[in-house]
Amino acid sequence: MNDITDIKKIGVSRLTLGLIMSVASISGVIVWKAASVANQISDLEAKVAVIEQNTGTDSSVLAKLDEIQHGVEENADAISDVRAARLDDLDRFAPSLIVEAIAADLEDVKEIIAGLSWVPSEFTILHERIDELED
Repeated sequence: MNDITDIKKIGVSRLTLGLIMSVASISGVIVWKAASVANQISDLEAKVAVIEQNTGTDSSVLAKLDEIQHGVEENADAISDVRAARLDDLDRFAPSLIVEAIAADLEDVKEIIAGLSWVPSEFTILHERIDELED
């Protein structure tokens, strides 16, 4: 075997050298672009963090909003159940209660009307006095 002791004796064709250089330059461009994209992503993450701090949309606030939404939905269901029960009660009990209330009010109205029986006689007296004054 021939041992090469001088670096100048190593021969590399121009095609091989061009291929090595093109692969190295393409790799450099890819690494440069990847670093640029990674930097943009980290900048965006920082901006999102600032926006979350300024608007108060961090995870604890979002969790509280979810909790409030869940409570509102439960209350809406409970109110709907109460309305349904109230309508059932009105269907069963309201007519008799309304009739009793009207009957009680009717008695009060009769008493008030009976207490106003003097009004027509007073109008008659006033009318007669006006007629006398006109004559």
